[in-house]
Amino acid sequence: MRGSAVPFLFGLIAGALGGLMGVGGGILLVPLLVHAFRSGQHEAQGTSLAFVTATALVAAALYFHQGNLDVPLALYLALGAVPCVLLGAALARRVTARRLRQAFGVLILLTALRILVAIPAHAGLPRPWPPAMNVVLGCVVGILSGLLGFGGGTILVPILVLGQGYPQHVAQGVSLLMILPTGIVGAWSHARHGHMIRAILPGLMAGGAVGALLGAILANRIESSMLSRLFAIFLLPVSAQMIFGRGRDNVADSPERSGG
Repeated sequence: MRGSAVPFLFGLIAGALGGLMGVGGGILLVPLLVHAFRSGQHEAQGTSLAFVTATALVAAALYFHQGNLDVPLALYLALGAVPCVLLGAALARRVTARRLRQAFGVLILLTALRILVAIPAHAGLPRPWPPAMNVVLGCVVGILSGLLGFGGGTILVPILVLGQGYPQHVAQGVSLLMILPTGIVGAWSHARHGHMIRAILPGLMAGGAVGALLGAILANRIESSMLSRLFAIFLLPVSAQMIFGRGRDNVADSPERSGG
């Protein structure tokens, strides 16, 4: 299956989701790799971090073109996220795969509930936090990215919308741009320890780039709340499987297991 068109298809689906919702796509790709490719959790997370660099680059460029990107805010967030993603990746190597899977499942569940709860319509100007607080926020997102193997947009976007009053599209554009350096650093750290499925990365990233472009275009043309709620319903069984399903902890926990 690894030599077929399946990686491209998975990348296309995850990339489209990432471009549409500003989350990079790793939140969908990791469970796909774990359950469809039977990969270890750590391998799936390292591969996901490499994958989201392609989706974030393509989608963020389109958000920027549409005027939906606050570059200074993204830079403040990245200033905290880039060093802290290394801390998260280091913590990931000291936590069992079962705990990682359960933590990821809880995060997916919380994300689904966040989407299902109606978000107030944006009104007035944003209420941005001081730069230092956004650097700290970036650090928190970076730790989660390195620990759980996704870009962190599922946490960052609702904070920017609900906590700082940014419009949904701007929050998603900022999230995608911040994901880019975070994903690069996190993927490099995981790759150094063999937690990368290199054989399927070209197909995943090619599909992810195409999907991210399509998703970003749709984000500017389709009313997003309906799509978000449909996606949240899909996430509920995924989160249940990640939290309660049986895993492959013995192979995922080995630092010497090759991701290639």
